[in-house]
Amino acid sequence: MGVLIQDTARNNLVTWSVHAVAGGYGVGTMLSPFASPFEANGFKRSALATSEAIREAGGEFWLDPMTYALDMPRAGDFRHYAEWDFWSTTRGDLTSRAAMREHVQRVFRAQTALDSPALAPTVLVSYPDTPRSQTALELAQVAMEADTGAWLSVAGDQEFWSAGAELDAHVGALDQLEPAGWMFIVTRGDNSMPPSASTNEIFGLMRATYALSQDRPVRVAYGDLAAVPALAAGAEVVGTGWDIRQRICAYQDFEERPADTQDGGGWYQRPTLAGLLGGLTSREYEVLVSEEAALAARLTPAAIGPRPEQAFRHHATVLTNVATALSSLSGRARAEAMRQMYLDAEGEWPAVQAITGTRLGPSRWIAPFKAGLEVFMTSEGWL
Repeated sequence: MGVLIQDTARNNLVTWSVHAVAGGYGVGTMLSPFASPFEANGFKRSALATSEAIREAGGEFWLDPMTYALDMPRAGDFRHYAEWDFWSTTRGDLTSRAAMREHVQRVFRAQTALDSPALAPTVLVSYPDTPRSQTALELAQVAMEADTGAWLSVAGDQEFWSAGAELDAHVGALDQLEPAGWMFIVTRGDNSMPPSASTNEIFGLMRATYALSQDRPVRVAYGDLAAVPALAAGAEVVGTGWDIRQRICAYQDFEERPADTQDGGGWYQRPTLAGLLGGLTSREYEVLVSEEAALAARLTPAAIGPRPEQAFRHHATVLTNVATALSSLSGRARAEAMRQMYLDAEGEWPAVQAITGTRLGPSRWIAPFKAGLEVFMTSEGWL
């Protein structure tokens, strides 16, 4: 149970991932062909060197082919992706069973070379029971034919995860393939934090997680705090990082960027307070500490350092602690424990808002996630 570090366009992935594994606030790293080159380029290490360093430190190493990102609106940041030998002809061509097999084989070959578990490629689905969802199912079938020990990815936008019975049918069809595990991805139209999640989306994500985690592990890539309800439903790991694009899988982060752009954007240093299950700006946190030091200390287990890695370590530790607290529970008890965390956090927010004047409060950080959790609990007869 814990945190998987998503890839970043910065050159600190290995160092900070190794620190996270050693510090117990990260289980490993997932490389993205959109964020990292296959060969070293003078700015970032090669994929093999990255894999070796993280595995030698005792961490997991995964390569996500991210085929689903090719379906995103205005996807065009291919500077690193073009180096990866995933396609024999046209990039993204999955129009035939033969093309699917060729793509799957190339992905699995790259993963084997990097000592990554077999994680099957998938396409982005906006609604179940459509030709696109059928492509996702066929691609999964091809992948399982190639490697019966592979994990399957399920990538969908908010409408997909909100689709109710149609989502259940799609997930049920995939479940019949009996993969080794599941990697869920929720894609979003923007990278606002906290994300603009809906009650139905959270409910759908939890329902799928609960059903599939009974037999096999479920993880939520790019999940961060928005995937905490999935932890309550049985997921074992959520993805996160120190940049927004590591915490949210947003379309704009895959658009073409200027050729001389190397980094992944500004550091996300908004302090995360465990007792709020949300964050404040650095200035707001300073005001809270100055005005109500005892309250600040109660809401967060340790002082939050001013440097980017310190902020990330604190954030990842908060997520890890939530995952650990839930890991010893199951079913109803697990969901009830998560609901109590939300209720406690909701009760703390008014005082924090009064002191700091923060604009973002429980309506964004708590409400949609707690509501989705409560709908899920009601559907299971637990509430």
